[in-house]
Amino acid sequence: MKHKVRPLTSEDIPGALALCQMSGWNQLTTDWDRLLKHEPQGCFAVEANREIIATVTTTCYGRDLAWIGMMLVHENYRRQGIAGALIAKCLEHLRSRNIRCIKLDATPAGKLVYSQMGFRDEWSFHRWKRDGDSEATRRNLNLGTVHGEWNHELDQIAFGVDRREWLNRLAAHSCSVNYKEGCGMIREGHLASYIGPMIAGTAKTAAQVIDALLLITSRTTFWDVPQPNQDAVALAEENGFQPVRDLTRMWTGVELIPCDLSLQYALSDPGTG
Repeated sequence: MKHKVRPLTSEDIPGALALCQMSGWNQLTTDWDRLLKHEPQGCFAVEANREIIATVTTTCYGRDLAWIGMMLVHENYRRQGIAGALIAKCLEHLRSRNIRCIKLDATPAGKLVYSQMGFRDEWSFHRWKRDGDSEATRRNLNLGTVHGEWNHELDQIAFGVDRREWLNRLAAHSCSVNYKEGCGMIREGHLASYIGPMIAGTAKTAAQVIDALLLITSRTTFWDVPQPNQDAVALAEENGFQPVRDLTRMWTGVELIPCDLSLQYALSDPGTG
């Protein structure tokens, strides 16, 4: 590969965002800024002709679990080994930190590449979409907690590790609906509002959380639903969402860090789990 992988910096955010939007992704500047602040040494880019042509990020949750995300390669530079080089750089970085389990969420196009690099399937999920008011435009939501505090103990059981530092970062750019038995966030994106993460101890509580979240926006809304949680799937269908994108959660490392999908009703996003 003739292009060199280098660290992604805050100065690269405009270029990374342009690449993201060119690919039809939903992220905003705040999403890139959050990733860099959480893992300033673990985000990488490839540059050509002074333009960002590829990106990848890592998100660590202590030493037990980390995520690889935001794998983007400009369409004019694909099939040149760039994606493989970026993943290899991430694996080198995360293994140097002795991370026990490394996960990512793969599109059908990326799944073969990841399989060849030793990643194994864990489970599948769909992105669900509900069309909103065509006249609605992106606006700043009333950021901060709407009700109560996030249940970090329940979240750790659901996700598999403590991720409160990341959740606190997300909450700064989200609206949160928090009950004792369940919590959820919604934030704005380039194309749509985005629901997630969302956890709940019962389907009844999950329905209360989603009802509250959907009152916050009139825009088109995305919701990434773990396929094994059939209560979550049913809830998405009941609220008029349709599956529009297939993804596969994959992992590699010393051991698989399990999660409790019966408690997970929405991902935080495919780039960070």
